[in-house]
Amino acid sequence: MRTERLLALALLLAAPAFADDALIGAGVGNADTLVSEGSKLFNRKDYAKASASFLKATRANPATLNTYVQLARAATLARDLGRACYAYRVFLKVAPESQDKKKATAESEVCERQLKTVKPSPPDMAQAYTDTKAAFFAALDKNELLGAGNALESLRTLVKDGFLGPELADMAQKLGAAAVAQADAVYKRALAREAVPPAELRSARPLYQAASDVGVATDSKAKSPFLDGCAALAEKDYKKAEQLFVEASKAEPANKDYVFFKAVALVQAGDRPGALKVLEAGLPDDTRTSVLRAAVSLGHSPDEGAAELEKLLFSTRAPPEK
Repeated sequence: MRTERLLALALLLAAPAFADDALIGAGVGNADTLVSEGSKLFNRKDYAKASASFLKATRANPATLNTYVQLARAATLARDLGRACYAYRVFLKVAPESQDKKKATAESEVCERQLKTVKPSPPDMAQAYTDTKAAFFAALDKNELLGAGNALESLRTLVKDGFLGPELADMAQKLGAAAVAQADAVYKRALAREAVPPAELRSARPLYQAASDVGVATDSKAKSPFLDGCAALAEKDYKKAEQLFVEASKAEPANKDYVFFKAVALVQAGDRPGALKVLEAGLPDDTRTSVLRAAVSLGHSPDEGAAELEKLLFSTRAPPEK
């Protein structure tokens, strides 16, 4: 028994941590695990908790249709008839013809009759979502993705209020793709050394996070610290910029642009020798390394600087054969 407890604890510690802000997709949890847990709770007649577990599973994977029926049955027995009837309607609207659909149709009709006897009548859940869905698509069309009343906030409200259906995955995909595109546009401008305002540079991180929260994969582990580093560089916080460029380099060692930007931070901080060490280690054959080497040599002595400049000129005009 003690061994089993230790094993369970080890598995728990090894399991991936899911973000509390995750709305849709794998960040919510494993859909199969949530359905399995819901089934166990249902068999124990803990229908309210089973309903909550099935509801979470529909967020983890909105495309698994049978979960809506399981949610509807658990909610019915938990006497949450408004949610139960709504879940049946969602399933019947999208499910193909099958024995399961015929059975769910009969159960849905019973649920609807029971719902009519409830006083006062609960609000029509589907109708309650109409305005929020309209606000979501209006904000998405304007590319207004973050902030109060914008696309992410509208989607978060829908999820919080229990909106169901495979449509949720499509909405999440559209929002996530738009967020990544908007953040990547800022990234490309920063990489091209455009003068992007710091606030705009820092807007990319929450955009990447929004995409992650709705289940859309991003490659932001390096891009976010790089853009924050560019913002710090623009604000002349060179130490912080250097640290952020190091973080970006560790996340994506193959991207040598991050090495160059770290050197830029050191040069602007007045540490040319330090910058040269960075470039010689990360970009030994880059022309920019040669230019900085010549500049550092000029600081040591005119003759040394002239020799480096001569070397640079001739290697540029007639580079050695590889």
